Amino acid sequence: MLKTVKKEVLKGCKIVFSRAFPTIDRAENQHLWKMAEQLGATCVTKLDSFVTHVVSTDVGTKKAQWAVKHKKFLVLPRWILAADYRWQKQPEQNFAVNKVN
Repeated sequence: MLKTVKKEVLKGCKIVFSRAFPTIDRAENQHLWKMAEQLGATCVTKLDSFVTHVVSTDVGTKKAQWAVKHKKFLVLPRWILAADYRWQKQPEQNFAVNKVN
């Protein structure tokens, strides 16, 4: 029952990660990736027009710049952590990546 409720939190979000975690291991094995999927998001490694969010710590990456250019959400990794903690999708503007971060 709880897993079903949790899967609704980020339902409809398609996420790409960029400099959000070390690249030593496969992206699919990373904690943030697994957490986002447990919250109902779809995580992918390549950009496409259906991506809704780029999770990054750096506005200067190609994926981050793509997000800005295509008016997609560019959020810090803690956006996923906050959604997991509160079991509720958090306002993206509160977790926006900017040059100061």
